[in-house]
Amino acid sequence: MNYQNILSNFLQNKYVNSGLFQKGDSQISNRYIRIKEFLMKDEFNGFSSDDLFIMQFIKKGWGQDIAALSNMAEAMVNLSIKNPTKSEYKTLMNNILKRALHPKVNPYKKDINKVNNLGKFGYYLEHLNIILGCYQKIVDTHYSELNERVTVHLLNGSMKNSDFHADLLPYSKMKWSADQAAIIYSIWLFDRNNSTSHANQLIERWTSFMNKNQKHSSTGLYKTEVVGIKKYSNQPRGCALAYLIHYMHRFAEKDAKSQWKLFKKHMEVNVMGINGYREYLKSYDGNWTPDSGPIIKGLGIAATGLALNASSTLGDIVTYKALEKGMTKVYKYFEKGDSIPGLNKVTKIGTDLLASSIWLNAETKV
Repeated sequence: MNYQNILSNFLQNKYVNSGLFQKGDSQISNRYIRIKEFLMKDEFNGFSSDDLFIMQFIKKGWGQDIAALSNMAEAMVNLSIKNPTKSEYKTLMNNILKRALHPKVNPYKKDINKVNNLGKFGYYLEHLNIILGCYQKIVDTHYSELNERVTVHLLNGSMKNSDFHADLLPYSKMKWSADQAAIIYSIWLFDRNNSTSHANQLIERWTSFMNKNQKHSSTGLYKTEVVGIKKYSNQPRGCALAYLIHYMHRFAEKDAKSQWKLFKKHMEVNVMGINGYREYLKSYDGNWTPDSGPIIKGLGIAATGLALNASSTLGDIVTYKALEKGMTKVYKYFEKGDSIPGLNKVTKIGTDLLASSIWLNAETKV
C-alpha cells in the first residue's frame, strides 16, 4: 500500500470515527476530504485545470468555479444540520466565501465592496448570493449588508424585464431559466434568513411567465432559454432542467414536482445498465457543450449528476438510489483514470471539484 492510500484510509477512518460520516460512507468522505484539502490550502490564486475539467479547454472556466463553491456551501449547510456542534463546517464556509470573493473568481477583479455598479453579472451573483445566504445560516451576519445589496440588485434586474429574467452576462443576451431559478432561490434564502419578503412578487410573476410562455409543446417541460438566440433555446435540456428543479423546489414546490415528473417521463434513460438522464429529447439532434459534458448514447453526464442533486432535494429516494448506484460504478472508473496519464483529462469530468461538490451536496441531504 503506498503513502497516498495510507493517508486516504487514515482520513476516512478519522472522519467516520469523529461522527462526521457514518460507516459505509467512504465515498462521501472521499469527496469531503478532497474539498476540505482544497479549501484549507494557505494560498489561493484561483482554480486550475487540476481543479476543474472545463479549464483544460476553456481557461476562464465559464463560471464553473463559483458554481462549485456554491454547491460546497450548500453541502456545508446540509452537514451542519446533521452535526450542529461541528465547528469545522464554519471554518470551511469562511474559506468558501473568501474564495468566492477573490479577484481570481469574481468578475470585477477587485474588492466587490469597491464596485459601484454590480452590473450584468447575474450568473456570478446568483451563486455568490447563495453562498452569502449559506454563510449567514451557519456562521454569522457579518456579510449581511453585502447579501442584501446583491439580493436587491438581482431582484431589480429581474423585475425590470417582461420575462422576469435578470441579465446573466454583460457580453451575452442569452438567459437560461435555470439560472433565474437560482437567482430567485438566492433571494428567497435571504428572505428566510432575515424575515423579509423580497422574493414574493418575483416568484409569482416568474412562475406565471414560465407556465404560460416557456413550456415545450409536446412534453410540457420548460424550455432552456428565453431570448431564443440559440438553436436549442426552445428545447428542454437535461442539465438545465435538473439544475432548475433543484432550486425551484425551495420556492415553488408544486411546479418543481410537476417538472420533475415530466423530466423523468421524457428524459430518463438506461445506457449499458446505467440509469441516467438525456441531455436532449430523443427527437432532437443536439451536440455536447461544456455545460452538458459528454453525451453517451443520449445520456448526459452533467444532466445525470445534476439529477442526482435534484432527486435528493425533492426527496425522491428511489430515483436517487438508482442514479447513485450507476454513478458509483462510473465514478470508480473515473477515479482510476485520474492516475493514468492522458486518460485523466477525460475522467476528470466525474471527479473534479464541480462534480465532487454537486455530488456532496446531493448525498449530504439524504
